[in-house]
Amino acid sequence: MMPSETLVLPSDLLECEEALADSLLTCKKNKFFNRLAVNLKFEGLKIDPVLFRLVQRLDSSKVSSCIAYSDVGSCALAKRDYPDISDRIFSFKDLISSQKVDIDTLIIAVSPQPYDFDQFEAMSNNNENDILMINGRLEETSIGVGLVGRERRVRFIKSWEYIFWLEPLPKGAIYRRYPSEWQVFKYTKDGYIYQNAYSKYPANDLLDLVLN
Repeated sequence: MMPSETLVLPSDLLECEEALADSLLTCKKNKFFNRLAVNLKFEGLKIDPVLFRLVQRLDSSKVSSCIAYSDVGSCALAKRDYPDISDRIFSFKDLISSQKVDIDTLIIAVSPQPYDFDQFEAMSNNNENDILMINGRLEETSIGVGLVGRERRVRFIKSWEYIFWLEPLPKGAIYRRYPSEWQVFKYTKDGYIYQNAYSKYPANDLLDLVLN
């Protein structure tokens, strides 16, 4: 657990982004993981401006990075909206078969979904780069996936380490900022109050107990 004075939630999105970048840089410095994940579970969040500001922060810290989208359309829109880094924006498919980025470049993978699984897995396995997955959802709930496919998916999902997580709840919030544990906050008339920390994402029954 981090010192007690850090047991507060970010006050706004920019402060959240600063904490995210700090977590990422700390993790890369320690070199414990090469498949990193972040989840910002804000309803209506526009992720592209967050990504652009993250790239700027990484540039300031001399960390090379690029952005990868699951589809060509999103990739093209991002290139149009952020021309300053257009040569560092790719699709998953772009990064599967050819070495378009240096080995020390962090690949920021944007919001892979269950239907992107095969391409995202191939991109991840075919690159030795560190990869940061942002707002990914890889779990497959359809019954059409066979046993072998489910086992492969579970292994791949477990290979990612969530270094940053901020999730508002009806009566509180869950916050993880590497290297701290998973922290639970309860919403009160005085704002969000820290309750407890856990070594892994707290289960629903535990959350009900803490927040109710």
